[in-house]
Amino acid sequence: MRSTSLFVCYMLALLAVQWTAADSNIPTRIIKGFKASPSRGSAQFEPLLTDITGVFAFGFLHISSAKLDLAIIHQPSTQQVWRANPFNLANWGNSTTFSFNGNIVLTDESIQDSTIWSSKSAGGDYLALSNNSNLQIYASPSDSSIWQSFDYPFDTLVQGQKFSSASTASLVTADKRYTLRIGIAYLALFMEFHGSQEMNYWKHTAIKANALKDIYAQVDPSGFLGIYYVSDGIYVDRIPFDSFERGLLGFHRLTLESDGNLYAYYWNNDTWVSVYTAQTEPCGLPGKCGAYGICIPGSPTQCTCLVNGTDGCLQSDSGDFCGIQNTGFSVIRQSGVTVEYTDIMETIAVGSLDECEKTCEQSCVCWGALYSNAAKSCYIMDYPIQTVEKSGASYSGYFKLRSNGQGTVAHKEKHRHKPGHRAVIAVVVIFTLTFFGMAAYGGYWWWDKKRNSLPIIQLGSAPKQQPSLEPNKDPDTK
Repeated sequence: MRSTSLFVCYMLALLAVQWTAADSNIPTRIIKGFKASPSRGSAQFEPLLTDITGVFAFGFLHISSAKLDLAIIHQPSTQQVWRANPFNLANWGNSTTFSFNGNIVLTDESIQDSTIWSSKSAGGDYLALSNNSNLQIYASPSDSSIWQSFDYPFDTLVQGQKFSSASTASLVTADKRYTLRIGIAYLALFMEFHGSQEMNYWKHTAIKANALKDIYAQVDPSGFLGIYYVSDGIYVDRIPFDSFERGLLGFHRLTLESDGNLYAYYWNNDTWVSVYTAQTEPCGLPGKCGAYGICIPGSPTQCTCLVNGTDGCLQSDSGDFCGIQNTGFSVIRQSGVTVEYTDIMETIAVGSLDECEKTCEQSCVCWGALYSNAAKSCYIMDYPIQTVEKSGASYSGYFKLRSNGQGTVAHKEKHRHKPGHRAVIAVVVIFTLTFFGMAAYGGYWWWDKKRNSLPIIQLGSAPKQQPSLEPNKDPDTK
């Protein structure tokens, strides 16, 4: 009964918004030939199109002070749920134009390559926005959809939107630092580095899923993220939210936020209520305390450093220790540290901490390793060191630091430094020079002593003839 009442209230609210939208000058359909540019005002959002309920709108979103992007927002909260091109922004001004001629195009004449973004569609006759925020291009007279924004998510999935492993779509933060991807039988969060380097710090595996079949995930209004087969829509698994089985509480969304965590919310007609967090321990987020940072569970705002930089801990690095361009590394050891995601890291069974350290030391792609004395396991970090968290004494950390890295090691009495390859070469050179120096000195000393033991001959005089001890003999005497 209670859930029915809530649903009725929600529908009445939508009808109220619909009446407001009907009285406005914002169209619910854009046809071929439409063009528009942003005004000279400072509005945060200028709508071009709205859905029939007036809850969602599509238009120009003001970014920073002088940039813009095409976006869809939830009007009651001004929460953005989709952006067209967050990584290549247009200027806010008359030089920028939105146009629709069967293809959505955003141009900026002040830029040499004036086309900022395009839907790359053809044959469309009109553009409309559904009441679940899906922007679609339709072809007449069949009114069939030939393009939709749901196929190109930014950082948010809304209820009814499919997120499929059969496509290349992923959720990504505005700084491109974090991504949510869906693969065969799993969803996973990644931290991205320069190039193709990445680290996986959260993963949900659909245990019942067939490893050979594509899946898709979809936010359900009942309060869960459902996982289904693409081929037939058969249910495989679900991730329940706190709103699960509490009735139709409101419109749900799933958003990858700037801290790298995945959150679910529902709209209660006044505010967005948080109902799900993927990584529940803040110290489990790799960027919580930054590169070479130590997070304290229970006090995630208190961060210390494995290595101090010029401003806090060191900046995040990238690459590896392979190749001739490598300048070597030093080592930091820290007991009592671990991470929340050892269960999805590369794991090697070892007999000791020393064996774990040598495994990483001998690999040029290894940045560090965590050793569990209880499990006799070595967890390999084949990516630049990020936040670790304080833990029990059974864990130990081994971390590499580039020799040309900036910063000094904090607490030297706690961090023993094992020489890197460069230091070893220096020791060998010094030993070799010392050995040859001592050998040369020894040779000179022996030669000098031998020289002093020989008789001294005066120049300019002949040596005196020694008298013979035998009697003179006549040559004729026999």
